[in-house]
Amino acid sequence: SSLSHAELPLCLREFEVACEPGDYLCAETQEPLLRLEDLYREFPKVPMQIDVKSGGVPLMKEVSRLTQEFHREHLTVWGAFSHHRTQTCRAYNPNMLSFCSMLECGMYAFLLLVGILPFIPIKAHFYQVAIPNITNKSGFLATWPRWLCHFLTPIMCNRWLLWHLHRRGIATGAWVMNHPHEFERADSYGFSGIMTDYPTRLLAYEKKRKT
Repeated sequence: SSLSHAELPLCLREFEVACEPGDYLCAETQEPLLRLEDLYREFPKVPMQIDVKSGGVPLMKEVSRLTQEFHREHLTVWGAFSHHRTQTCRAYNPNMLSFCSMLECGMYAFLLLVGILPFIPIKAHFYQVAIPNITNKSGFLATWPRWLCHFLTPIMCNRWLLWHLHRRGIATGAWVMNHPHEFERADSYGFSGIMTDYPTRLLAYEKKRKT
């Protein structure tokens, strides 16, 4: 970039939640854009996930360097929606944890249906998918027909698939769940984790569920 970090504009005080159209998050003050090294330094033992959406190899190189510098290869998961980009991440630093690309998610679901997934090696450490019939409010799923979302849900969220992946040491997660009925749906399928824009809601749900 031609700009230094100090020259970048401050973050907005109010912005729309990507997966909840019409909902806005508000901050008391405008703050500088956080850098990855700032997060690593402030939260040294908190697991994090990085979705490499763009930037190519130079960005992957810098992410890998920082992750190694802060000794977080066992705590940082990276990858991308794009299969090619996910493969490049793994090739560049095979010691970092990775999540499935969208192509891999679909492929593993299909291979389970035809009965050969147990014989296929899986390079990813995390299987993370949207639940199509409840997370089609925005983003790419918003353009899909509802019938297709309902058709794909039992395939991508198959309980046997999640059980099989768990047995192979692969964590599973559903995204992006923001309401109690969505948390409950993700639990009913057997996901081992839930991604949310509202951590306090998820925490309240978990506390209520355990009482």
